Amino acid sequence: MITYEGPRDYEFAVIPHAKKFIEELDALGIKVREFLIQGKILTINGYFVLHLQGELIIEKAGLMFKALPQVLAEFVEDMREGIRKELKPLGMFVYLKPSDVRVIYEERPKASESLIVDCPEEIRRECERFGRGLLIDLKDKGIAVDTLVVSSYIVGRTLKVRITVVPGKEIEGIEDVVKKKITYLERVVKEYNVSLEKVEIITPKIKPVLGFVLVRKRSIEREIDEIIQNEEIKSVLTKIRGPNVSHHR
Repeated sequence: MITYEGPRDYEFAVIPHAKKFIEELDALGIKVREFLIQGKILTINGYFVLHLQGELIIEKAGLMFKALPQVLAEFVEDMREGIRKELKPLGMFVYLKPSDVRVIYEERPKASESLIVDCPEEIRRECERFGRGLLIDLKDKGIAVDTLVVSSYIVGRTLKVRITVVPGKEIEGIEDVVKKKITYLERVVKEYNVSLEKVEIITPKIKPVLGFVLVRKRSIEREIDEIIQNEEIKSVLTKIRGPNVSHHR
């Protein structure tokens, strides 16, 4: 839920107060899906300053929705004060303003929207969050989506990602939104280099299920390639076919 990207020497102060921040919001019925915090060291007038910025993804605010900006501003200031007290003995100052925390109110996709995620299990959570966030970003741009397919697979140290979109009507600007949103995966998937391979846009005249079929077709082809390269499988196939039968692909 909390991702900290910054100097590790000060993580001990940032993470606990970020957790407290989320707990305080939760007590008010404000559910946080993710809190990304970025930090960097600045030198201002000879003093070292830890500059913090954040991205807060909220999935539910309930009755507190209208008061959300004020509540967040107060809690961000409390978090800053808590971190400041922790780092003051180290001679480190903290700079964090409520406006430095970007707030995204991300509702789950409606039933009319279909999100399909085809990815390795180890990064399923991140890919699902990426897909839900992408649906929200597309909606914010006025682009209604019938089906969104997020397909990813690992090659060496690279996570290759392909996006299939079946829009309702509007198709302009989809690729731009995807390319901007892919930076989210680049931040949270640290084990691999993220590469956006392709964005496929299928016109509304084609049934939405086609997006899933296309993705599974690619996945099945990869699985077949891996299977037939297995030495044991090769041996079994040779015995089944017999010595006079050749294999053509």
